[in-house]
Amino acid sequence: MTGEASPTGNGTPPMGARRMSSAAEDQMRIDIADNLDDNILSWFKKRNGDTLKGALAFVPWVLQQTYFEGGMVNNKVVIHEGKGAVVFSDASGFTALTERLAKKSDGAELLSHCLTSFFTPLIDIINAYRGDVIKFSGDALTIYFQAVDDTKSSKYNHVVPPHGTWGLPDLGPMATAVLRASACCIEIHKRLHMFDTGVDNVKLCLHIGVGCGEVHILQVGGVVPPETKSPRYEYIIAGPPLEQISIAEPLAKNGETCLSPQAWDYVKACVVEGPPLEERRDFHLLLRMDESKYTFPTIKHAAMENDDRSEKQFKMTHLPIIRRYIPSAVYKQIECGTLTYVNEMRNISVIFISGSGLDPMSKQGPGIAQELMASVQNYCYQHEGTLNKFLIDDKGMLFLLVFGLPPLVHTDDPTRAVLACFDMVKVFKRLQLIGKFGVTTGRNYCGVCGSARRMEYTVLGDSVNLAARLMANAPPLGIYCDAQTKIRSTTEIIFNALAPIKVKGKANPISIFQPVKKEVNTAIGLTINGKISFPWHQNAFGGVSAGGLSVGEFQEGVIRLCSIKTWTGILEANRILNCTSFRKEIHSDQALQMPQKGQPPAKGPFKTGGVIVVEGPTGIGKIEIAEHMVTHAAVTFRTFPVFGTMGPRPGDSVRLGCELLRSTIGVFRWSKAGSGLPDDDFEALKQLVPQKNAGRLPLLQQVLVKDKADLSKERSKELLDVSLNVAIELLTQFAEMESVVMVMQFEYGTSLFPKNSEDQNIFWETITILYENFIKNPSKTSKPRVMMLVCRESNAKNPAVAHAAKDIEIVKEGKEDIQKSALVKMSGLDEANLAEYMSSYLNLPDSDQNLIPSPLRYFVIQVTSGNPLYTRETIDQLREHHIQVNQGAGGQVRNVECKDIDKVNVSHWGHTAMVGNTVCLIEALDPLEAAVLKMSTCFAGPFTLGDLAASTCSRWAEATYFDFLRLFQAIRKLVVLEIIDRVDAPQDDLRAETAAQSPNARYIQYFQTQSVLIRSVGGAMVLEAQKKSVKRQALIDRALSRELPAKMAILAIKRSAQHIPWYYEQAFRRML
Repeated sequence: MTGEASPTGNGTPPMGARRMSSAAEDQMRIDIADNLDDNILSWFKKRNGDTLKGALAFVPWVLQQTYFEGGMVNNKVVIHEGKGAVVFSDASGFTALTERLAKKSDGAELLSHCLTSFFTPLIDIINAYRGDVIKFSGDALTIYFQAVDDTKSSKYNHVVPPHGTWGLPDLGPMATAVLRASACCIEIHKRLHMFDTGVDNVKLCLHIGVGCGEVHILQVGGVVPPETKSPRYEYIIAGPPLEQISIAEPLAKNGETCLSPQAWDYVKACVVEGPPLEERRDFHLLLRMDESKYTFPTIKHAAMENDDRSEKQFKMTHLPIIRRYIPSAVYKQIECGTLTYVNEMRNISVIFISGSGLDPMSKQGPGIAQELMASVQNYCYQHEGTLNKFLIDDKGMLFLLVFGLPPLVHTDDPTRAVLACFDMVKVFKRLQLIGKFGVTTGRNYCGVCGSARRMEYTVLGDSVNLAARLMANAPPLGIYCDAQTKIRSTTEIIFNALAPIKVKGKANPISIFQPVKKEVNTAIGLTINGKISFPWHQNAFGGVSAGGLSVGEFQEGVIRLCSIKTWTGILEANRILNCTSFRKEIHSDQALQMPQKGQPPAKGPFKTGGVIVVEGPTGIGKIEIAEHMVTHAAVTFRTFPVFGTMGPRPGDSVRLGCELLRSTIGVFRWSKAGSGLPDDDFEALKQLVPQKNAGRLPLLQQVLVKDKADLSKERSKELLDVSLNVAIELLTQFAEMESVVMVMQFEYGTSLFPKNSEDQNIFWETITILYENFIKNPSKTSKPRVMMLVCRESNAKNPAVAHAAKDIEIVKEGKEDIQKSALVKMSGLDEANLAEYMSSYLNLPDSDQNLIPSPLRYFVIQVTSGNPLYTRETIDQLREHHIQVNQGAGGQVRNVECKDIDKVNVSHWGHTAMVGNTVCLIEALDPLEAAVLKMSTCFAGPFTLGDLAASTCSRWAEATYFDFLRLFQAIRKLVVLEIIDRVDAPQDDLRAETAAQSPNARYIQYFQTQSVLIRSVGGAMVLEAQKKSVKRQALIDRALSRELPAKMAILAIKRSAQHIPWYYEQAFRRML
């Protein structure tokens, strides 16, 4: 089955083998434990015990029971088959509550408190009746009352029947389950109807539907998310009761419970019916129990007495199993003991998907459900989103996907959500299912919902509800988006406005849009009109869309940056090109003027062939340098460019093959050998491909087609392989006549976990193939063959990269001979270069640096660290209120005025790539690392481990060395990531002076968050009250560390001296 993963994924073998290995592991743990100190053991036991307690709340009882009964082996999708009652409880009032609290600064805390106050008694009641909360659907619950024969339980007393009324006969497992469900609903209404939230007079109430019959629990998925190594599974409940409650629940009004005909047949002699339902007389309202026979207290007491579910509860060794069902970010917070920190109001993009055409109860249904889930997970994770919910009811399947939840936070989450929908539409087409999609963006509550006994991570809010409404109104295989998604998306997507629609919960019609992928220019490389079409002119990168810039603006950017004569980037490019200066005249929007006969350089890759690598972070100037080198080589050396790029969006391997083919055809058109080739690329390819490869033409046609269907991994690999083979063959033939530069680019945009993506592996495998078969061993008659790699981080183990690193050249710099290779690591502009770049961007005459005020120059270098993209963004933001270019009467620039530069709050520039990428970097950190970074921004100067520990694990509050070690590890990780810096001790810090004087004192390491950008953005995430608390605790800790030891020593001396109470002294004196 495609995409099916074993429900024992994560390396867990079948049950028998699991028990054997578990015994060996247990013995190993015992051996280790025997050699550990009791304090260490107690610390680990407490920490793991707290983790287990928190994690168990995310797993329903039936999953634990199924695991111990061996239901999760042999790739089973249907892990539980049983009978029982199913209850769907929906709360009214949460939408109004969420909307009101979303506007408050402490809205997340207030909403979390309301949710806990409401769901804690609700779940306690459900649990008392042996109900099992299977799913949270926003503010609704799906509850399973399993039909179990309690008379066979070890806890059964053989006196009182399982229903709780002595003297009445046993009703049987199914009737007892429905009776318990009915009694549970009655008590819920009695205790929680019109629940007062304490917020603006908002009250909550429930309406409930009850059904019964055969129940299946399916476990589907098993795909590993990008931010973890543990596979994620979703469990769903399916069966006839789901169809029944989908009818029953809407028939019930607030404070009412409606039973399906099937459920009513089991309990009609046990309860009193409410008013008849005119629209569906076969469904029945539940009024109360027939108290002459049964009461809900006695039913509840009997259920609790016979409840043996705790006998099959996960233990510490099952944590790897439990974490399959918990989002990785939530599990990390559980481990750190900071689960309450996940509750927050945040901007997210939400996708609701409705799928129909699948019956999970049929023979083929579970297999299709698994394939569908695995495919949806794959595309969701490729775009770095989170799959939050998967449900099944009578209307089909319901998926809830969220983009923007930590740690997967991006500046382009709305775009990612819509692009994921495009991919998933192809999945539904392939599986011949009907899918409808609704996408919205807005501020919502994101956090845990439930109680300490049972909870789930969910999202609640107005835009979440709106996504469900748009989904319901969308046509089959259609996507509807709201206005916010349109506004916040990049130019990769075109949004067509549709007629506004009226939806439930909204007074006015809602504007809706239908997204369409923007068609990219298929002309790559040398075009028919005599220009070079670079792929980065049309593909988004670095969190912004390049589609908003014209070719002329790109060329202007190349000229502006490469004109800085002392910039290391252009110096390296000139060295490789073996030229002395930058020629800006070659970067124009005119047709390319290639010489009839090229003049190759005296040395370097463009003379002998080889590999050039240009690497560096986003916005550092890689693209500008690559574009200049390719253009210069074309107009000077007559080197023909071909291109192959991947990214920044996932699944672009076939695009890489397509670009290689199209650009290869382009160079043939320009050469004498290709004169007369037709304009259509496929028709041209048919003339170029040798007859022996004519059988590959159908595959090549599929590569060149614009709108590609949902391709399996195997099919994509086949198309890429055939593209590479044909491109290598044609280019080998072409290189006998002309020199070639093959430009290969990998860009992952705003993705946070590119190393975990398949695309990166595919790209470097492709580079190896091209290097081994085209670059490495050219023929003696071949013209120079050059490969240029453009990426953020190169793969040092790749043979092409290794070739570039070994291509050493001795360069004279002053009096020293420096070894330089063809591997160019880009770095930012230094202060002098930055001033020149700023003056050019501000259009100052002759790029006069002297016109730029020193405070402005210092501010920009501190914030941007010399990054050209960040520099442009900073100047654009400052131009609004802080920079003014003053001109004279003749339009001549007199000076640049800079005002209030010290009052600029960089964290408010969230729409820029600079701040947006910094926010994403912080959000992607582990919980403890993020907490350390945020605390570090509270200190204006250097700080120590003890300063941070004072707020989290103070030595004066029974903290252990392990707590300090975890904190130190987090600091060390941030130092490695160059987010926090090691610094020298400040001169006015008495702790350093004391440590220097004491022979037994340990060396104190100081740290500081020196990046102005990170300090500003990270500091904005900390409340003022929290900042004061961190500083206060650090000051107290410093005072105690300085003064308390001496005082404790004095106290110890006093205690060691013999002490006679005063009244004894007086007695002794009288005796004397």
